[in-house]
Amino acid sequence: MDKKIVILCVDDEENPLVLRKCVLEKAGYEVLTARSGKEALELAATRKLDLILTDQLMPGMSGTELAKRIRTQYPGVAIVLLSGVNDIPAGVGVADAFLSKVEGPDALCKEIAAVLQHGNAHTAG
Repeated sequence: MDKKIVILCVDDEENPLVLRKCVLEKAGYEVLTARSGKEALELAATRKLDLILTDQLMPGMSGTELAKRIRTQYPGVAIVLLSGVNDIPAGVGVADAFLSKVEGPDALCKEIAAVLQHGNAHTAG
């Protein structure tokens, strides 16, 4: 039996979090959710994650800050940053990919599949 790929979705807003969880579960992934960077780090400490999909603009800890911490502690985890603004945030290079929220569920699933298929580009560093 194939092990499902585990994705952690991080967003401080409930509706987009639930929506992304549904879209990704429909695509065949196991999906966990966190409402903050702190909660995401706590989950990462207890579960093996394949990919983290995180909102950029969150109170307390930004998506890029979370990505930096994950990259240091769990270098094998792929990271995709999401933002509602089209301007690419500083520090986005720490992630494997950056997506605008306006691109929709199809683009989201394609990008995640591409990142997972490509493997984690940051493990070679």
